[in-house]
Amino acid sequence: MQRYSATLTLLGACLLATPATAQPANMSGMDANGDGRTSRAEYRVGLVDGSMKFDKNGDGRVTIAEMPAATRLPGIKGIMVKVFKQNDTSGDGALSREELGARAEARFTQLDTSADGYLDAAEIKAGRRSR
Repeated sequence: MQRYSATLTLLGACLLATPATAQPANMSGMDANGDGRTSRAEYRVGLVDGSMKFDKNGDGRVTIAEMPAATRLPGIKGIMVKVFKQNDTSGDGALSREELGARAEARFTQLDTSADGYLDAAEIKAGRRSR
């Protein structure tokens, strides 16, 4: 179950870091302090750290080859390839902490329509509809 959860975390991280994609149904895992909203820092840490759990060789980068087998299933594989290409700004075939962090920052700014530095339930819901 933990491996499944980690897979969903990375998929969510990659998709959330991509501007034109949807929010996951539940972001409560990113609300580290339990205040009912997600700060910019919580969002970034949740996405980057969740993604780095797949860095099997410890080089600070995640490649498609390091992803669980579920991400190579038809349909999901195409999404993952697209996500990696869009977010791999260095062109090295991997997503680094910096690349994921940059995309998380951009996506957070896009979602934070109130510009208060937090994502609330309404902003998260609107983000899901904006895919």
